[in-house]
Amino acid sequence: MLFYRACNLTIASQIKIPIFSEKTSTEEPDIQIIVNEKFDRQSLFQKDKLIFTENSVYYENQAGIIFNITEDSKIIIYPNENDINGIWESLIGIPFGYALSKKGFSVVHGSSVSVGNDAACIFGYSGQGKSTLALSLVNRGFNFITEDLCIFQDKKIYQFNSWIKTTKQLIKDLSIDIEGEIQLFKDSRGRDLFKIQKEDCSEKCTPKIAYFPVEGEKKSIKKITKSQAFEFIFTNFYRFDNQKELDLYKMTNILESLDCYLYERDINAPVQENSEYLSSHIKNLLC
Repeated sequence: MLFYRACNLTIASQIKIPIFSEKTSTEEPDIQIIVNEKFDRQSLFQKDKLIFTENSVYYENQAGIIFNITEDSKIIIYPNENDINGIWESLIGIPFGYALSKKGFSVVHGSSVSVGNDAACIFGYSGQGKSTLALSLVNRGFNFITEDLCIFQDKKIYQFNSWIKTTKQLIKDLSIDIEGEIQLFKDSRGRDLFKIQKEDCSEKCTPKIAYFPVEGEKKSIKKITKSQAFEFIFTNFYRFDNQKELDLYKMTNILESLDCYLYERDINAPVQENSEYLSSHIKNLLC
């Protein structure tokens, strides 16, 4: 069993997770990752790839690997092949998001950067450019907090890890200094993982601003009400069908501390141009 630390939690895993540094631990793990070869796929997955039961969440990824996240934050992995190399790539997204949710964190799909101790979040669907914008902001002097999983607790946002999923070309174009690179084999958009150097990262900050990027033909940033922002948060929040009241409370709690903006990007403009526009807006508010 391998041991790691993330978000002040101890993680015990039967598989190696290369984005984490191994630790020695005698503590009872907060999250445990187990591989189990036997599972009756036909009895559960018919149409949906994400199934909620009374005490568990089941998730089947595009490669047919099934993850069962239990009430006590165990992640049980059911591979669809004997070779389990590369399973960790899918583990660090949705499965970990729900495991952290089971531990009391509020988790939203997005990226985040910081200025000093204050954080700006970018929430939205996959493919909306959240990671690209975050990386571009790091190039402009912001600190990197997280991508894919924005993790909140006690009015703070936590760094899950210091790796970002992007392309080697973008790293080169933005002249980002990195500490490591991991080739991915199962990313649908042909990206790899790159480790942001420690001095360009923040581990825990106070969230102050949230942006919801949408595609457009011009650049504009418009402040929206809490009720308007709630729709975006709801769509991108790691929520449970059987915990509606608690999840609504968590989402409302996140929105209380955030000023929210709709960010329309010029889809025909270069990445640097869009990020410069966003960077100026964040600095005007936080600096």
